[in-house]
Amino acid sequence: MKRRDTMVNKQETCDKGHGLSKEQRSIGLIRHAQRGMTLIEIMVVVVIISLVAGVVGVSVLNRLEEARKKVAYTQIKQISEALELYKLSFKKFPGTAEGLSALTVPKGKEQPFMPSIPTDPWDNDYVYIYPGSKNSGAFDLMSYGPDGVDGGGDDVGNWEETASE
Repeated sequence: MKRRDTMVNKQETCDKGHGLSKEQRSIGLIRHAQRGMTLIEIMVVVVIISLVAGVVGVSVLNRLEEARKKVAYTQIKQISEALELYKLSFKKFPGTAEGLSALTVPKGKEQPFMPSIPTDPWDNDYVYIYPGSKNSGAFDLMSYGPDGVDGGGDDVGNWEETASE
């Protein structure tokens, strides 16, 4: 009978926290919570952060390229307006040989139409052709885009303005 009582007491002690008081159990839980992160947990967090950074990075780079194309369209529009003013003053567009530099050099009593000709967002010069092959009776003004080569589907020109807006 004594043996049975001892077993019951041990069972009650186990059920109540392995012989520990409430205070000792709460300290044990605190120590357990303070033990830190395992290597696996840290690796999972790093992988998640890397995935998020990768998705955001790709999105940002795509937006950057779109922004550069919009800048090119805006600059082409400004240069085109200066070319139209040139035509109003001199009754013709500058020839291909004169190029866009005709807009920055004063001619006669006229002020220059532009202080300087900007380069495209990819640091290349804009290409001016008069008479234009894509704009008959007018001029072609374009940037060869990010690759800097004619063609390839990434060129930006004044003949595309109505399609993009």
